[in-house]
Amino acid sequence: MSKNFSDFKFEQKQSFVQKEKETKQNNKTFSQDDLKKSYDEFSKLDNDSLSARLAQEVKKRKDEGSFDAEMLIRSVESVRAFLPDETYQNLKNLIENLK
Repeated sequence: MSKNFSDFKFEQKQSFVQKEKETKQNNKTFSQDDLKKSYDEFSKLDNDSLSARLAQEVKKRKDEGSFDAEMLIRSVESVRAFLPDETYQNLKNLIENLK
């Protein structure tokens, strides 16, 4: 029995949906792995080393023209309700010093 056009379209759609699910799963896994790797790396550093890495990254972003202090401030503001006041103030001061 030969397939009709509606069968072909259904298979094509199912294939697309499956590929989309796999892509989302792969991206999610990659993001989680990347986050864990970064956490493992940075959690071993002392404050001086962390500050040096931060300064290095900010300089790189500024040289590329991609440093956006306002975006960082908006990000901190968006999670403010979840932060202790001291942490919030420290982050605001840090961002101000990075400008």
